[in-house]
Amino acid sequence: MQPFASTIAKVFYGTLIHSASIKKIEFIKQGLLFIDNQGKIAKLLRNVSQDSVHASLEGVEDDKVVRLSEDQFVIPGFIDTHIHAPQYTFCGNGHDQPLLEWLDTFTFPRESKFADKDYARKLYTKSVARSLRNGTTSACWYATIHLEACKELVQIIQEQGQRAYVGKVNMNQNSPDFLIETTESSLRDTRAFIEYVQDVNTKIDHKPLITPIITPRFAISCNSELLTELGKLAAEYDLPIQSHLCENQNEIGFTMSLFPDSANYTAVYADHGLLNGRSIMAHCVHMKDEELDLMKEKNAGISHCANSNFNLKSGMADVRKMLSKGIKVGLGTDVAGGYSPSILEALRASRTASVARDADTTLLVAELFYLATLGGAHVMELQDTIGNFEVGKEFDAILVNTSTEDSPVDIFDHDDIESKFEKYLFLGDDRNNEQIFVQGKRVRLPGSSAASRK
Repeated sequence: MQPFASTIAKVFYGTLIHSASIKKIEFIKQGLLFIDNQGKIAKLLRNVSQDSVHASLEGVEDDKVVRLSEDQFVIPGFIDTHIHAPQYTFCGNGHDQPLLEWLDTFTFPRESKFADKDYARKLYTKSVARSLRNGTTSACWYATIHLEACKELVQIIQEQGQRAYVGKVNMNQNSPDFLIETTESSLRDTRAFIEYVQDVNTKIDHKPLITPIITPRFAISCNSELLTELGKLAAEYDLPIQSHLCENQNEIGFTMSLFPDSANYTAVYADHGLLNGRSIMAHCVHMKDEELDLMKEKNAGISHCANSNFNLKSGMADVRKMLSKGIKVGLGTDVAGGYSPSILEALRASRTASVARDADTTLLVAELFYLATLGGAHVMELQDTIGNFEVGKEFDAILVNTSTEDSPVDIFDHDDIESKFEKYLFLGDDRNNEQIFVQGKRVRLPGSSAASRK
């Protein structure tokens, strides 16, 4: 066997589709994509004719080669930059209420059940599996305040093989008594959770996929002391940060009454050491120009959650303005504010929101696909690791089949690969996600007889 061929675990031959930039989707027809034994993209060849495929595959064993049909293509895995794992239990419920009432009626009572780690394992298994089935290969998860349940979520993500940021939520004020922590217990459990994830990562035989993320629920739920100490923890362990920002007008007013010394809501996070290049702020619907400028100055990222913003009547974020200022933007499902754990649904809602805001500055297909993949990678500061098919990146991907059994997509004689791809974006669902890969390994969801990572 040739030296190069001996390092190759899998090769895809056929159509490969990824974002070359926010403005350009690259359709690589007759592409050869080589994945090495470490789960990285080792080589990418374009326009390889049928006659020359054999020579290009010299030394690679036939059973490692996947030859795609005319109705199949491979795309980068979707990146969900904002999702609540416990809220999948009531996904699709409660959308008659605005944010703060919805939290009190649905979210907080349901999250209290995660004090039981056995309950947490049962529900988290379904949450993560559904996310993966929808093609989300990387996710920024919110858990709850409960340390043992947070550990269960990490174990489940590890078992199922998703790439993830996982946050133990922090709440020490303006929350129900059954979800209130003390400042001391919140910080103690957060540190314990960080060290637990670090310990888990030392015991695996591949590059770690799970990273702890500092997670103050939102400024309303944390006093100034807790926010400050969480900022110090993020710096001490060099960790990403996630929270909510400017989602709802009532939320903004309440926040500013609690933090009158800060210039605005965004400044609240900056003033407490929680706004930097690894910060992911969800929603950002009602942002002043000076707040967007502060986000850009700090190189913080935004998770655009259009589905949730519609459902909870929060408003429509001005993504075009964010992008024009050079701010990092990705997509979030925000389950269960969003009714679907599918980034495809998030993409579609983002398109609708952009049209409703200003038809002259509608987000284009290339931009939407970028936000769902490479844009999300930038928000997670993983753009050098995932997001497209550049050589050296890790292979997180979806093998899409537009003609699977019971497909929601109908294909006609006139369809070419570009139209099939666009139909998938706007009509497709998890039934079209034939295979899902994370770090070069095919994901095996619960119920499969095969191991999770193979």
